[in-house]
Amino acid sequence: MEKFARRCDATGRGMNEGFVIGDGEMYLSTTDLLLSHLRQLDYLDSNNVSSSTIEDDQELMDFFYNDEYYYFTEWEEIDDDVYYDKNGNEHENV
Repeated sequence: MEKFARRCDATGRGMNEGFVIGDGEMYLSTTDLLLSHLRQLDYLDSNNVSSSTIEDDQELMDFFYNDEYYYFTEWEEIDDDVYYDKNGNEHENV
C-alpha cells in the first residue's frame, strides 16, 4: 500500500505534495483546489488591497503567496505517528 503524509482537506484523499495553508490549518492537493479556496476569501493585505478585486489566477496566487498565506511542499518521508492511504484513511505508523 502506498503511504501518504497528509490528507487533502477538499477531497479527503492522501497526498505527498500540495499546498499548505498557514501552519498546517489546511492541506490542498491541486492548484484548482487552492484557487477555489482563495476565491472564497475577501482578504486585505498590508497595503490594504483586497483579494476580491483580483481576477487573474496567477496574480491571485502571487497575492496570497507573497503575504505568506500558503506555500507548496513535498513530503518525501512519513515522519508522523500516522499516515494515510490513497483514500484518506488514517493508519498508525508502526
